[in-house]
Amino acid sequence: MSTWNGVAEAYRRSFATLCAGMIPELLGATAPGRRHLDVGCGTGALALAAAREGRRVLAVDPDADMVAMTREAIRAAGQDIAVQVAGAPLLPVPDASVGAITANFVVNHVEDPRATVRDLARVAAPGARVAMTIWPGTPAPHLSAYGEAARAAGAVDVPGTRLHEDLDFPRSVQGLAGIAAEAGLVVDRADVLRWTWRIAADDLMAGIAGGVATPGRIHRAQTETVRAEIEGRARELWSTYADDAEGSRLAFPVSAVLVVASRP
Repeated sequence: MSTWNGVAEAYRRSFATLCAGMIPELLGATAPGRRHLDVGCGTGALALAAAREGRRVLAVDPDADMVAMTREAIRAAGQDIAVQVAGAPLLPVPDASVGAITANFVVNHVEDPRATVRDLARVAAPGARVAMTIWPGTPAPHLSAYGEAARAAGAVDVPGTRLHEDLDFPRSVQGLAGIAAEAGLVVDRADVLRWTWRIAADDLMAGIAGGVATPGRIHRAQTETVRAEIEGRARELWSTYADDAEGSRLAFPVSAVLVVASRP
């Protein structure tokens, strides 16, 4: 599983902009005008987008820094959204009480994916849709380039975060759809979606240097000299995806698994 302790601001500057690419799909897959539960709200971008559609939103995240960031974004936007420190599979929501649920890149980060999806199914009202995304098993170009740079720089290994095989699932359309079905949901849609992620090279590097996800864990474990070498090599590899003449902006082709399921 992944941990997000102490990396909220680094995430906001970097990988949050990547995750936001799925917000229109998630909202389009769930019904507006009903009580909406956003699980793993992160920076609050999805919750705010849902509220702007007129939805009554409860946003939850197990990381207190993420919740604080969401609350600040809500205050600045002048929206009325309930926010709590909480997460699946211990959602503070009654059974069958929610009309729409989103979990944007949540199931791939938790200790027990099946228990998490069962809890999403538990709180879904009859007919409610649960829209979930995960990253596929094959790393996207920005990650594979960082990994190549780290290996070339002789980076020391860090302990893996892979789940035990009894808890893990295939990071694929079939894998996510399968655990949705196991939870008693009816799968309405299961796709791989592709888009282009545009980000400043400095912002991407700030996210990694700030400790976000596996590259961040690797980066923080190195000496200052090795970190500098990794960064130089990574930036050179990323320059293949330059979106401007200076190479300061990058455009990566990325993909995600989307599964939309409903409670019978």
